[in-house]
Amino acid sequence: MKKIYISSSWKNRTAVRAMADRLRKEGHRVYDFTDPTTRKIPEMPPEEWPEKFDPSKHKWSEFTRHSKIYAAVMNNQEAIRWCDLVILLNPCGSDSHADWAFGVGLGKQSVVVGQPRAGEQTFTQLWADRILDNPDDVYDWIRDNG
Repeated sequence: MKKIYISSSWKNRTAVRAMADRLRKEGHRVYDFTDPTTRKIPEMPPEEWPEKFDPSKHKWSEFTRHSKIYAAVMNNQEAIRWCDLVILLNPCGSDSHADWAFGVGLGKQSVVVGQPRAGEQTFTQLWADRILDNPDDVYDWIRDNG
């Protein structure tokens, strides 16, 4: 049994939830940011954030001080410290990559799964223990590398 953190985009929430549900059925403990029962804070998908950063109106150092942003980031950090395996589920954005890379930096086992968006190339994904093209392949990989 592994403790697993799935890092992905809120736009990928259906795929994240499906992967988390299947991993739980296989006996793993999973932190799924889309599942309110695994988070310690209320969800905060980007589309609910009222304003996008605009350097002509905001200072990044002040914009990031919002308590909900801080709580979300710290909650993810705690979950990454807790896990044994970090899965980066493509397609996803920079925050997902940062969470995954934090886990890699902590020495966590890591897997990149799925395809990035057309034109995106994030070669730091080579830090992963394995890159899998098909999300269905992750379950066999975990069983074989448990």
